[in-house]
Amino acid sequence: MIVVDANVVIDLLLDVDSGRDSEELFTRDPDWVAPRLLSSELSNVLVGFARRNLLEPAAAAEVIGDAEAIFDGRLIEVSASAAMAAALESGLSAYDAEYVVAARALGVRLATRDGKILRTAPDVAVAPAAA
Repeated sequence: MIVVDANVVIDLLLDVDSGRDSEELFTRDPDWVAPRLLSSELSNVLVGFARRNLLEPAAAAEVIGDAEAIFDGRLIEVSASAAMAAALESGLSAYDAEYVVAARALGVRLATRDGKILRTAPDVAVAPAAA
């Protein structure tokens, strides 16, 4: 089991070159979990791509459907107060802190490409290639 953030999921599902590490991670450990926040973050990214004509709306809907299949029953609740405390302590956004809190609570790693998360949460955060 591993917690993954939105950028790792987007890289996997959009099949981009940077997603090769995400693909390899998913092959090694397909038991991906994330805070419930992931759904909103993915939707927001995909809406942005569709609005900028980088992705057709139908393709965006397909990608979100694929994400829902991967995370079926694997989106977890994260305490808002724990996320806020972690954000204040680390300087991360409350959104990013949810992923860190989730990984710590589950006692697993957090795969991310986010440099700030990697720097501020080295106890759990790793790049996908190192996960």
